[in-house]
Amino acid sequence: MNHSVGAIVGRAVNKHCVAVVLVVAVSLLGGCMSVPALRDPVPHTPDGPEKTITQLLTQWEDLTNAAIAATGHTEGWFRGPMQDKKPWDPAAEEVGLAPCATTTSDDASQVSAIVTHVAFEHDPHPIADKLTAYWESQGFTVTRTIDWTSPSGKTSVELRAERSDGVSYGLTATTQQVGIDVLTECSADPSIHEWAEERVQQRLDSLYSTPTPSSAAETGTADTAADTDDRF
Repeated sequence: MNHSVGAIVGRAVNKHCVAVVLVVAVSLLGGCMSVPALRDPVPHTPDGPEKTITQLLTQWEDLTNAAIAATGHTEGWFRGPMQDKKPWDPAAEEVGLAPCATTTSDDASQVSAIVTHVAFEHDPHPIADKLTAYWESQGFTVTRTIDWTSPSGKTSVELRAERSDGVSYGLTATTQQVGIDVLTECSADPSIHEWAEERVQQRLDSLYSTPTPSSAAETGTADTAADTDDRF
């Protein structure tokens, strides 16, 4: 095995920030649709306590569920790329650790992941407008980074919703699908590195376990380090 756990974790856990608590409340958006409201939108102070990995994962789940509810379509979501056909399930904890743009520390991380869904309608502008209104109501600054239609009529709209504490959303809406990126606040709590190291070790154990010739043929499993990535 050429990849050490420390090297992989070091590549993935190279960041910093702070945290807030998110809970679900009820507010109205667009008339009759009830969507969650995120509590405490004001950024946490830099010298405040930092969240554990458990708290960050809870925050990521709350942020994701809130965005899904705000679309008005709570069924049919996938975690990761839509073609992988993995239904949205926060218990799977298929997340990555991303760099923190709001801090200069090399020891902090923020949890990040994407959920996807088949396009709700051919025109992506309505969902972009709906999520813009929702995110702005929750204290985010929303920027429309792309709004483009090809000569063949295919349209793509991309948004970036940001809060100064590091929490952010990204929306990519096209004529084929909708994707929502979620990034939590950052933290340098030691539990993050411990969690990442444990997850990477589990991944390596599964990749580098020696299969029998018959099992390798049946599963198509190749014992190669090229299959590793930063997703835990």
